[in-house]
Amino acid sequence: MTGFAQLVCGWALVNLESSGAGVGVVARSGNWPAALGSTVRELGPLVTPVENAPGFVLEFTLARGLAVAGLKTPSEVRPGTCVTHLVAGDRGALDGSIALQLFESGALVTSLQDGVSPTEHWPAADVEPDGQLFAGAATASIDQPWLPVLVGAVLARLAEQGPPIALHVEQVRDAVTMLKALYGVLPRNLLRELTFSTGPELSSETPAITTVVGWETPLPGGRHAINPDSAIEASTETYPRLGRDIVAHRRAGLAVPATLRSVHDLRQWCYQQHLRTVEPALLDDGQLARVITDPTLSPDWFVDETVARRAVHLAIDNSEVATALAAIDHHAVVRNTFERTLTDYVLADARGHSRATRVAEQLGFDISAVVVESSFRRLENGTLSATDAKTVWPQLKKSWTTGENEERNQILEHVRRHRALREHSIASPDRFLVYETIRAEIGDPAVHTGSSQLLRSAMHSHLPIIAQLLVNISCNSRDRYVLEQILACAPDDQLPRLVAECSKYQAVDAFELMKAVTLVKAEPEELAAALKPAWRQLRRSLGLPEALEVVTTLDAAAATPASGGARFALLLNRFGRTRDNGLWSKAEVAGILRAAVDDRLVIDEHFEILNAAIAADIDYVAGCMAERSQAPTGAAILAQVLVNAPHDRLPALITACAAHPDINPHALMRAACALDLDSPALVELLTPAWPHLRQHLNLPHRVADLLTLDPAAAHPPRLQPLPAPPKPRRKRFSF
Repeated sequence: MTGFAQLVCGWALVNLESSGAGVGVVARSGNWPAALGSTVRELGPLVTPVENAPGFVLEFTLARGLAVAGLKTPSEVRPGTCVTHLVAGDRGALDGSIALQLFESGALVTSLQDGVSPTEHWPAADVEPDGQLFAGAATASIDQPWLPVLVGAVLARLAEQGPPIALHVEQVRDAVTMLKALYGVLPRNLLRELTFSTGPELSSETPAITTVVGWETPLPGGRHAINPDSAIEASTETYPRLGRDIVAHRRAGLAVPATLRSVHDLRQWCYQQHLRTVEPALLDDGQLARVITDPTLSPDWFVDETVARRAVHLAIDNSEVATALAAIDHHAVVRNTFERTLTDYVLADARGHSRATRVAEQLGFDISAVVVESSFRRLENGTLSATDAKTVWPQLKKSWTTGENEERNQILEHVRRHRALREHSIASPDRFLVYETIRAEIGDPAVHTGSSQLLRSAMHSHLPIIAQLLVNISCNSRDRYVLEQILACAPDDQLPRLVAECSKYQAVDAFELMKAVTLVKAEPEELAAALKPAWRQLRRSLGLPEALEVVTTLDAAAATPASGGARFALLLNRFGRTRDNGLWSKAEVAGILRAAVDDRLVIDEHFEILNAAIAADIDYVAGCMAERSQAPTGAAILAQVLVNAPHDRLPALITACAAHPDINPHALMRAACALDLDSPALVELLTPAWPHLRQHLNLPHRVADLLTLDPAAAHPPRLQPLPAPPKPRRKRFSF
């Protein structure tokens, strides 16, 4: 039951629009929609009296996005005015059948003398749809000649292929009778937006059905006039013939289904009824499917074995046909034909045996043994489908658990050959089987590793196994592309975990692993996030001194090209000093460093000359140190120079050495660490030279750009508190 908004207006001594007598809204329900307006002026044509109306006017129209039913009755108190009762609701909820039902039940107000008092809280109109009202009207008018004409004309109008309609009747009541018969023949869903009026037309197009009362009243032009004597001649036009067929079906006791919602659906239903009169063998598959899905079909239709076999094949490809077949109580001989057809279909190596199994279940047959036999046959001939894999896997799983090596190797061969099997073997608790499954997926030329959904899912459930496979691949430089594709397949939240898991293996090629990550993650922030969890293990491959290794971290903000600011500062320092060549010469400096290869104490003995050279031409000293850094004892020589260099010139000297193209960076870094500084001091010393040093490390350039020095990294990570052990439950003993 639905409560529709309603409103009454007309001439009254008191109304809601003014305190004096006049035409206005007298009562309305609290849910009256504001879109329609609440005054006579706002309501407009909805409440305006219809000129030349022979009596009451019953209307159903669509206005301002809503459906409106109304009854206009000439006022007995004030001639020239009318009492209008409007009922409004959503389109689809309120329709013409509700309007006719309200009218027939007397629920529409025809006079303001019936106790209607001014109120803004009038109760909503409660309507319970009454199908018997319209069914009885259709039965009473089923033999009238005008009924097929009216049905055909309305269908043409709804399909936008016919003109609007004018009912030419002697009395207004006759038009109501014709409308009720129309709603009794056609389904309500089809007529939800059909507008009508028992008065004259408002325009050439609205409403769809109007009424002309009196035989002498002229008919409007452009409308299809229908009177009680109208009849369909031997017409071949679509909609007159359709109206005739629908009334004929109704006369034979076959009503149009209430679920039909469009003229197209109605035409298809009529066509389906026509096909039932044709010999089944003459129907094609589409026509046969239409007939089978008719709920009134007789079981005798399937007595012919050819028809029964065709019906089963249709059911395998069409779930609606399968449902319709299952709803019919078939003869025993027909059921035997159905079962033989399904068995032959499965054994014929058809790909759709899952659908055949579903149809068999719907029809009450058990063909599971046949399905298993056919699935194993396709396993051997290389045409295994996903459904076949689901069928054979339980037996293969059992054989893997209990079988010998030869049988296991055969199963692995099946896994490599049939991708459908991998969807099941990847879920195995056996680590070796999962490893081989992932290998088969990666090695399958028909699978793009970077977009493999199976591999992506395994990242969540079998990450350590994938990491083990990655480590093995990283050791083989020929498989760099595969390494990159596996990392590309990893979800964003799993990639850092995968890299960290790989770094736990000592055999991993850290350079190849990091290079592959740089090909997957180009942005510095993403690259740093992917490597950070594994960095403590990966940085061990850099060959850094321990004091420097522990302070080397990753930072996306460090991914900027080495600037010339520090180098420019060194030049300023050099030009800002007075060069005193009297204290040193280039030959002396070069000779001291060459002699230090055999005796490092030479540097201690001539430190004044080195300091003067550093103050006057730091680049020359850095060049000499770079040359000596290539010697086996280069780190010790550089360390001796740094020990004797002025403290305020150490950062500049190390930076100049790091910027030299011939420097051995590892010798320089070992020399700096030999100064035995604490972590903050060491970081402060090497920070100006770090943009140059990190480029010499055995790292992909994108990773090297992320390296930075952080003294806080030298501290061990904070330990997380262990969870409290569960309290032991005391056992109770009974004596």
